[in-house]
Amino acid sequence: MRIAVFHPGAMGSRLAAGLVAAGHEVHWVPAGRSTASVERAESAGLVGSTFEDAVGVAEVVLCSCAPQGAVGIAEQVGRAGFAGVYVEANPLSPASLTLAQDALPEATFVDAGVIGPPPTGGSSPTHLVLAGSAAQQVADLYAGTAVTPLVVGEEPGAASAAKSAYALYNKGRNALAVLAFQLAEKHGVTEALTAQRVRTDAEILGDPALPEQLTRVAWRWGPEFDEIGETLDAAGLDGEAARALREVWTKLSR
Repeated sequence: MRIAVFHPGAMGSRLAAGLVAAGHEVHWVPAGRSTASVERAESAGLVGSTFEDAVGVAEVVLCSCAPQGAVGIAEQVGRAGFAGVYVEANPLSPASLTLAQDALPEATFVDAGVIGPPPTGGSSPTHLVLAGSAAQQVADLYAGTAVTPLVVGEEPGAASAAKSAYALYNKGRNALAVLAFQLAEKHGVTEALTAQRVRTDAEILGDPALPEQLTRVAWRWGPEFDEIGETLDAAGLDGEAARALREVWTKLSR
């Protein structure tokens, strides 16, 4: 099939590479993108096109970007009259997901969420969680690749909820670890904290450089926690917990 991907970041480029490996023709739009994006796209075997050409030939559009850009891309693709299958693979709240879906009145909308690292065929699986009437069709695109699709229903929203639930746990514990390292550093007891890495589920405390390493993703994880907070609110749960952790990413990104 002919597929357009917006945009080939660290995750999107690997998702696109899997589609290329499965024999699909995958386009992307290099205009305005960074040198790193160009290198990732070329490595993945993507075809550079104008926006109009990429969307015009596409039977499927896959959107995998930072959550703060997701609705804008959906609106741009919708204005182009896209009528194929649109895969929204960003961690969005129910409200943001509705905005994206409403922007694509002629498309078949599939809600998606990626759980795990960029797919490379390593020991840690990459799950592409899917929900929507065409979810199985999207799952079939990845047959024989390092991506493991999980179809969770026919109603959009379920896949984003699954992604948000895991991100709250996984990235939330990273936020707590950052705070723990910062507190330990203030009191000069970092070695005592890293010594706890021998305990079950405390391996994350073995690397005192973790806060510095996470500065490169804080700009993206912060808005993701905004969406998680709204998702918790919509479920009648404590969205303030996610918003409090969001402050960790806000400060790191500065």
